[in-house]
Amino acid sequence: MEKTQVRDYLRATSGVKGWFFPIDAALFGAVDEIQKREGVSGNLFEIGVHHGKATVLLARMKREGERLGVCDIFENQGLNRDASGKGDKEIFLSNMRTHGRLGEGELKVFAKSSEELSGDETTEDCRFFHIDGGHWAEIVVNDMMTADRALIPDGVMAVDDVFNPNWPGVGEGFYRFMRERPGKFVPVLIGGNKVFLARPEFAKRFRKYCAPPEAFAKLVYAGPFSF
Repeated sequence: MEKTQVRDYLRATSGVKGWFFPIDAALFGAVDEIQKREGVSGNLFEIGVHHGKATVLLARMKREGERLGVCDIFENQGLNRDASGKGDKEIFLSNMRTHGRLGEGELKVFAKSSEELSGDETTEDCRFFHIDGGHWAEIVVNDMMTADRALIPDGVMAVDDVFNPNWPGVGEGFYRFMRERPGKFVPVLIGGNKVFLARPEFAKRFRKYCAPPEAFAKLVYAGPFSF
């Protein structure tokens, strides 16, 4: 995704409620651009959408022939054990219609707990998987396992709130997953509130775009940030 496209997305969705820092949006765009340059294609999936602020960007990242899927409990808040956000399906769908630029049938919505997701629903051909669902340890481990199953070898997983002290369960679940699967994924980027992971072989190819900082800055819409 070109830097100007990220800028246009940020302007268009400034009124959409959610917790998606501009620097993280810029890094989503950079990951997408690196995958494009490396010839990586595949589907996109997101767990936890709230009002769709990040989903709109994923929709704009989607290329011809790719699929975007999302999972959220929406109004079934009895499943929201930690009260880490309250999705609204009608607001979400309205924002997607207004800003998402998707054709008919290009978005698959699964209104249920992410623990119930099957491989057919996420597909096992994802190049990008964003996790921002339940914020307790067990569900974070489950969601990362789901992403592991869904991602292609050159895929990237983005996990929200890993270092956020308000949500220690996310860090606990993140480190439990990493400890139990040593070497399966390695971090390639850390943003304002996201950690981006890739499998080691793709991480080697990915990192050539990240150094020196001046080279990486050419891929990122920096806005108020500098590298």
